[in-house]
Amino acid sequence: MKKVLGIIFAVLLVAGFSTPSFAAKTHGKKDAGQKYDRIVAEVVSLDAAALTIVVKEEKSGASRTVKISAKAAAQLQVGDRVRIKLKAGTDESAGVRVLKGEPKVEPPQVEPKVEAAPEPVKK
Repeated sequence: MKKVLGIIFAVLLVAGFSTPSFAAKTHGKKDAGQKYDRIVAEVVSLDAAALTIVVKEEKSGASRTVKISAKAAAQLQVGDRVRIKLKAGTDESAGVRVLKGEPKVEPPQVEPKVEAAPEPVKK
């Protein structure tokens, strides 16, 4: 009986240590070993002929030139807010997504209302 319990305990121990290695595997992703950088930015300028865009990152405020695909160039406009998936350590995009949301429109300027001073009552 002790031998059977010892074997069961050993099997459970081995299974417990091997579980993290199963969790680390990717299930069917073709770029399993490649890491990406992701940024959220606003498109400042677009050069469809050269397939590049200049974006201003939201987090740091830095400007950056990014290479994009022809498909992405056809979908983008200046002023769009985008999420860009960059190949690790490069300025080459692996995907560009236009983020939906309220357009950045400044509220209309409202002039303060000035009330006329009441006229003094004559007796």
